[in-house]
Amino acid sequence: MSAHPFAIEALESRTLLSASAVNATAKLDRLLIRVDLLKFRADALAGRAAILSDRLNIKADNLAAATTVTPLLTQLRNDAKAMGTALKIDRLTEAANTLADQSVIVTDLKQILLDKGNATALVVDRAKLHTDRLQLQADLIAGLDARIATRQSYHDTLFNDSQAILAAANSDPNASDKLKTDVQTFVTDVTDKLDKMSADLSKVSADRAKLVADLSA
Repeated sequence: MSAHPFAIEALESRTLLSASAVNATAKLDRLLIRVDLLKFRADALAGRAAILSDRLNIKADNLAAATTVTPLLTQLRNDAKAMGTALKIDRLTEAANTLADQSVIVTDLKQILLDKGNATALVVDRAKLHTDRLQLQADLIAGLDARIATRQSYHDTLFNDSQAILAAANSDPNASDKLKTDVQTFVTDVTDKLDKMSADLSKVSADRAKLVADLSA
């Protein structure tokens, strides 16, 4: 079994660019987002470690003898790889959109420097900067929501794959009791990781939405 299927999504490292004059609520929102992202990474690491341990245990259980199980594990691996590819595309799309937003923000900041001393122009410049920073947050939310949707679209497929593996292990005459137990643990850990990753991303998206609302208030 490959280490690829449940590879960890990279922790977002983007700076949360928002209005320079923010209230305590917006500051708290940004702190919560950072906490959310750290939890996402921690859950991903823990899930990967558990699944790696499960795979090693299954391999040591004379897996080759359980001929009905191996093809189903391959199917799960292939479906998980397909989800991983779709998630990479989602992240690249998000990166393209947010890089464009950040380029606009840099131009806004340059214009503010050029208009220093011109009170009328600065009012317009700062309003545009605020709007463009909100657009960055909106595109970050859209990127997160796209990944959540991708995970949801693959969830049933991967869940059904794992249940088929469990059913095969329990019915294969050459599957040892140890293999059956380890497959059950593997299936549980796969399902838990899928659910936690989706829940963590949903929390990040919700907290980003709250930040946008508070910055817009």
